[in-house]
Amino acid sequence: MMFRFSFLSSVFSLLPVWLCAQFISHGPVFGGLTHQSARVYIRTQTPQNFTLEISESPNFTNVQSVPVQTTALDDQSVIVNLSGLNAYQMYYVRFRFGATLDSRSGKFRSFPTPGSPGNYVFTTGSCQETVNMKVFEVMPLHQPNLFIHTGDYTYPSYQLPNTYPGDFSMVQEAWRRRYQEVNMTEMLFEVPMDYMPDDDDAAGPNRELWYSVDFNISNNQVYNFFNIDSIPAAHWQNAIKGYVDYFPGYPCPDTSIGVYHKFTMGNCEFFVTDARSFADSPTRAFVYDSINNHWTYSPPPGHSILGTQQLQWLLDGLQNSTAQWKFVVCGVPFNRGIRRLIDVGMGLQGLPFEIAGQYGTGFRIAGSFAGYWAGYPEDQDAVLNFVSQNQIKNVIWVTGDTHHNVMDNGVNAGFPELNASGMSVTTTELAYQINATSLLLGYPSVKDSLWNRGGNGIDNLNFKNGFGKIEVFGNDSVRLCVIDEDNITLSCFTVPDNSYVGIQEMPATESVIGVVYPNPTGDRVFVGLIDKVGTLGIQKLWIADLSGKSLFSVDVSALGNETQIEVDLSHLPAGVYVLSVALENRVLSTRVIKR
Repeated sequence: MMFRFSFLSSVFSLLPVWLCAQFISHGPVFGGLTHQSARVYIRTQTPQNFTLEISESPNFTNVQSVPVQTTALDDQSVIVNLSGLNAYQMYYVRFRFGATLDSRSGKFRSFPTPGSPGNYVFTTGSCQETVNMKVFEVMPLHQPNLFIHTGDYTYPSYQLPNTYPGDFSMVQEAWRRRYQEVNMTEMLFEVPMDYMPDDDDAAGPNRELWYSVDFNISNNQVYNFFNIDSIPAAHWQNAIKGYVDYFPGYPCPDTSIGVYHKFTMGNCEFFVTDARSFADSPTRAFVYDSINNHWTYSPPPGHSILGTQQLQWLLDGLQNSTAQWKFVVCGVPFNRGIRRLIDVGMGLQGLPFEIAGQYGTGFRIAGSFAGYWAGYPEDQDAVLNFVSQNQIKNVIWVTGDTHHNVMDNGVNAGFPELNASGMSVTTTELAYQINATSLLLGYPSVKDSLWNRGGNGIDNLNFKNGFGKIEVFGNDSVRLCVIDEDNITLSCFTVPDNSYVGIQEMPATESVIGVVYPNPTGDRVFVGLIDKVGTLGIQKLWIADLSGKSLFSVDVSALGNETQIEVDLSHLPAGVYVLSVALENRVLSTRVIKR
């Protein structure tokens, strides 16, 4: 292994062999960190009374001792709450059973004081189901302050009977399996973690949470349909109880509607949203015409991915946050460009084909992506418009689920977004396959319409597992990167301070737009081009709101010799808008702020 604990050898080399044994079967796992406190999960092989010892010294001088007990009733598991810590201090932890020290130890660094800028590193990812766990050897090399897991952690819905949440003892088994993953176990000895369960590691009982998409062919006609499997309330209650009992996480405002929560580290605040526990079923947005055997996609009013209470919690939190950087963490991608994939899938609902190793019709594509934020336009528009209207800066999304690692600077996604979701999966080819299919059908490339800052299969053939890295540079900027299992960086981009929705503009070398000025502006904005309209082959220029809805377009047919286009914004209210230019084979976009 590439990852070792140097402090262990220094400590245990001083101890007789007979003084070290292993009473602990799972853990330690550190989480719930603040600048003054931390939480530690431990499971013992049998019920035990023991002592947790904590020190600021690797040699355990000035030790503080905490008595701990595990019982059979709690599966020999316990979460120990540590308080009175010093800010941004390394702590060493070991466990004493009578006169014997356990062979397992750990360490963690407490968080800095809220508001304090610094150079902080976070790693993130989701989806681990194969034996290849190399990413957990590489992550520690980047010395993360925290690992953020966005779900599909060990896939108990595959490994256990898919009704397992109905039996709480099976929920306990699922947690035991999580904490014994190869390579990850050792990483968690010294890398704290936060975690939001996704569909395949929450309640089940099937892989698509509430539904699966299927089709059959009769008389040469394709018939699409949903397999819908309701989830008993007891399954959700057991899944949430398992999270509360066996993960050393942060306090949740209301576990009756999910395990969403927030925390602050230095000048960063994280809003960890639960997009699965009580979201409306995506199937509600599909309407079937049995006479014509045709489905339409029409999300009904109130169709929500977070629910009213959690959505308001998020909006209030963003508005009231005093943190320099605001990260929204979610198990599924926010990217608004995914709505196009839903619409394309609906257009291909009568055509069976294979994409990314999955066989089905376009209806399967639409059904799969409808569980993401783009399938809940009311909630998505609410977040986009709220952040725009309140001019909340420096909002970055960290998401998972899609089985690849990709990024967008906000032009397509709506916000800068790191979608890291292929830590240990069989394939990370989704973006590559979507791109190939899109170009074949005459649609824009993935880079121009979905993920413009790279990742697996975008301008490369790197389909290795990987993870996301978030590096904060004080109050100046945040760097987002995709890194593969061999520690090779696939792509990075920087989010600067004062970033609003979609603020990342195309460099002049990638765009026909030389400059947009003034910006922010009042009633008019001027688009300076790098050449004449006719020479550049501009076919259309239009203004859209942050949901992607076109508000008006400019007639460019009479501007063949112009190098500057004046756009009248006087009829629009103050806010952030997207200005797009369509060329023959792609669309380029940038943001315009009207005051």
